[in-house]
Amino acid sequence: MAMTPDSLSPASIALPTLAFIALALNVPPLVWHIKNRNVAACNLIIWAIFMNLCNFVNAIIWPTDDVYSWSTGFVLCDIEVKLLLAATFGIPGSLTCIMRALARVLDTERTILVPTKRQRHMEAITTAILCFGGPLYAIAIHYVVQPSRYYIMAISGCTTSLDRSWPTMALIIVWPVVLCLAATYYGVVVMIRMRKYRREFSSILTASTSNLTKSRFLRLFLLSSSLVLIFLPLQLYILSLNTSAKLLPYSWDLIHDRHSWMDIIMVPTHGFVSIDRWISVVLGLFIFLFFGLGSDATKMYRKWWVKLRLDTNFPGLYGQAPMVESPNLGPEKGSLATLFVGFCRTTFSRRRSSTNS
Repeated sequence: MAMTPDSLSPASIALPTLAFIALALNVPPLVWHIKNRNVAACNLIIWAIFMNLCNFVNAIIWPTDDVYSWSTGFVLCDIEVKLLLAATFGIPGSLTCIMRALARVLDTERTILVPTKRQRHMEAITTAILCFGGPLYAIAIHYVVQPSRYYIMAISGCTTSLDRSWPTMALIIVWPVVLCLAATYYGVVVMIRMRKYRREFSSILTASTSNLTKSRFLRLFLLSSSLVLIFLPLQLYILSLNTSAKLLPYSWDLIHDRHSWMDIIMVPTHGFVSIDRWISVVLGLFIFLFFGLGSDATKMYRKWWVKLRLDTNFPGLYGQAPMVESPNLGPEKGSLATLFVGFCRTTFSRRRSSTNS
């Protein structure tokens, strides 16, 4: 049976559902990284939350191909398209910043036990440029190559408009690729140094001022590496699409014509959602898998549960984390898995007591 313009597609239900789940799951890792003042990781998580918030809201506002019933998206889309473009700079910039920091931790030849005030300022400036400089640049420069106010696509919603000309390539398209390549370079450096100092790895982390344990270091590295393996091919694909397409002559007057620039182009998609929207969901789920299931996150969950007085109903959730009998198969002490084991033991013990009575 053919879909009608006002019928919901599977993607119009799956995308907002998964986006909301990813968004909610990213809040605890964000809180934890804010407490530890990890600027690059916080920036990465904030971008993931924002993009999944857009996925959730947009799919609710524009769920079908019935363009005649669509909202024009005034104000909302004006803000969204700027920030979505900024995210294409902010995410690879954050990954580069994280990889660079990890590489510096393992740089034994330039180890600084007590950085000077100037060194701290330079490090803060570098972090600010990588995390915030790119997004601010993208927001500022977008108007130069913005041929229309924005597009609205079914399910995906607000979409950034870019002119198909050489200034777009030079000012916008190429820079996320450069940032992803920089993150890849630092990732290779980290792998080389991890192999070189594999025996002294724990002692190097202990001697550094990074506040990184072996577990935190590896989780940051594995998350960043996984995301680089996703975003680098994506950005290279976008670059290849733009280079293979015929570029149009650039004209400031034509692009910024007062009447045509205000046009809002509405595009039915027949249930199709662009891959970058799904990647936002994957990004959010990856962040939770690497930072929402470890012992650090579990300790924070316990504190929240105690504040909500859940420990009185489920004492196994707090206190000494139970261990699985087999040391080879059991979860790490303090992990979310041990928390789940405690919950199950408490629940089943209550059922036994109620049955016996």
